[in-house]
Amino acid sequence: MLEKFLLEKFGYNKPIFLNELNIQNMSENAVRQAIKRLVSCGFLKRYDTGIYYIPKSSEIFGTSYLDPYTVIIRKYVKNDNTTYGYITGASFANQLGLTTQMPAILEIVTNKEATNGRTVTIGGQSVRIKCPALTITDSNVSILQFLDIISQANKYSELSKTDMIKRLKSYLKKCQFTQKQLSDVASTLTGNAAKNLIEWGMIYEFTS
Repeated sequence: MLEKFLLEKFGYNKPIFLNELNIQNMSENAVRQAIKRLVSCGFLKRYDTGIYYIPKSSEIFGTSYLDPYTVIIRKYVKNDNTTYGYITGASFANQLGLTTQMPAILEIVTNKEATNGRTVTIGGQSVRIKCPALTITDSNVSILQFLDIISQANKYSELSKTDMIKRLKSYLKKCQFTQKQLSDVASTLTGNAAKNLIEWGMIYEFTS
């Protein structure tokens, strides 16, 4: 039964993307019709265009709902097996403690996008997505994200320059980025990122 397959593969309250559903011995049209039937009977709920989930009700909250952030991360950043994007801009600056501001638009660089930038809306949340300069993988995602914030830190930081640099150096050391990692993504370095790495003394913090 399709219900059993979906429960075993996704579980409750996890986004299910229709365009990623490949079910043995079922055509694309048959899958669509089956999903429509499961929505009608209440087994599935439609979250957004092409996005569904299996709700799990509770006595306190009643029918469950998906968190937009969870859907966005699954769609553009990573699934259980693969990383294909990362959060950047003011949102990542906030995660690093460079700013207390939480932007209305979440910025993401992702392999799932082919343009240099466009804004989409998922579950009421605006998301600015753009393609990466280099294909994002599990091994390079962290350093690509770091180099992005290095090039934009002055734009978002509410800290003094000294404190900003100290915080960024601390993050660099925590991640233990190596010279080889930097060399592998050197082609993506913007002039501003390269300039800041040198002027702020960060180029010497990469381990050999």
